[in-house]
Amino acid sequence: MCIVKRGFWPIVILAIVAAVTTAKAFELANIPPRKPVPSTTLSVPAPDRQGGDTIADAVAIPVIPFTDTGTTWGYGDDYDEVCPYAGSTSPDVVYRYTPPFEMVVDIDLCGSSYDTKVYVYGADQSLVVCNDDYYAPGDPCGAYVSRLENVLLQAGVTYAIVVDGYGGASGD
Repeated sequence: MCIVKRGFWPIVILAIVAAVTTAKAFELANIPPRKPVPSTTLSVPAPDRQGGDTIADAVAIPVIPFTDTGTTWGYGDDYDEVCPYAGSTSPDVVYRYTPPFEMVVDIDLCGSSYDTKVYVYGADQSLVVCNDDYYAPGDPCGAYVSRLENVLLQAGVTYAIVVDGYGGASGD
């Protein structure tokens, strides 16, 4: 009889395991599918959207210091300031920042691959400061690349920072 009992227990255990596995498979089959992740369509051909196309859809800078990379290629030509050159037909990207306290910042486009311009607009979209051609040809940061130094930003004011180009130039 000992032999019969040994043979009997494994069959019972297998039957219980088979019943549990069948129940779990049934439960998994009745789980509703997950909601699809919403997709967004960009209004520009750039695959890695960094700044916004206009002040209205400017990308927020969450904290200072802030670093970003990307391209102006594929964006619209929405802004131009004389600093000292006018007549730009280059695409531009826009960021926004609201400082929690008064601060002085530098905005540097060092490493850009094209002739850049950079502007800062205040809350009423009036020009605060702009620069074209801070770096000279031969500089490691690039020829005719822009930089703003010691820009005073007031607490609670939302500023728009526009990265632009000169004469139709665009790039990284």
